[in-house]
Amino acid sequence: MSTLTSGARGAVLTDSGRGLLSGLRFNARLRTVLLSTGGITAVGLLWELSVRTGLLNSDVVPPLSATLVDTAQLLALPGFWATVGQTLASAGLGLLLAFAIAIPFGLALAESAWLRRLCTASIDAIRPIPPIVLLPIAILLLGGGLDFKLSLILQGALWPLLIQTSYGIRSIDPVIMDVSRSFRIDPLRRLFLLRIPAAAPVILSGLRLAASIAFGVSVMTELVGGERGLGSILSVAQSGNNVLRVYSITIVTGLVGLVIAAIFGRLHHGLLPWERVGR
Repeated sequence: MSTLTSGARGAVLTDSGRGLLSGLRFNARLRTVLLSTGGITAVGLLWELSVRTGLLNSDVVPPLSATLVDTAQLLALPGFWATVGQTLASAGLGLLLAFAIAIPFGLALAESAWLRRLCTASIDAIRPIPPIVLLPIAILLLGGGLDFKLSLILQGALWPLLIQTSYGIRSIDPVIMDVSRSFRIDPLRRLFLLRIPAAAPVILSGLRLAASIAFGVSVMTELVGGERGLGSILSVAQSGNNVLRVYSITIVTGLVGLVIAAIFGRLHHGLLPWERVGR
């Protein structure tokens, strides 16, 4: 009887501990949301007051209130969301292409020392080049269209994912690999059961960074190269000296980028719940 009572108390304590942990996590998330909202509100108030008091020229920087009204009108335009979809589609396709190249190549670099020595100099030379620097060459070689956009998105999104994959695989504790060899686990099973799961946090961090870069480069190619999407309507607004619309499109672009980062952050947290993304 006493054993059953002790077991019941243990279960109650366990449930209480879980409830307390869940409450602490909820409070931490709420605190993060409140702080983020407060920061954005403070910036918005500073923007509005700076324009209203004449600290900023209203011909160059419109008031936030007017910008938000124009942003609402922009979101209500019939073809606007199709334009956003074009930017996201090219960014997603470029990210998928970068993932398909970076993951196997990163694994190969991690596994082969001679391949790392062969490719390190070339990677270090190409990786720092901003996609916008390659834009004239891409226009000459590809002319325009989806291939043009994908080539520049690939230049931006490939390298962080490749470097993170290679680093994550190589940073695994050698003792784990020695134990797996002593149990005669074949290399393919070691790769999928040990190496990739152990490197998953680093790889997913690289994927999150690559997704944001892919979206930014997609907008940039549209802005400079004239491809259809958010960048193209931003270019039209700028050419027409529509200052209010330029700020509205910029705000929407920032919000879309924020949503992309949040989605991949949730993906990271969902696949690896023991990780605390954003700490």
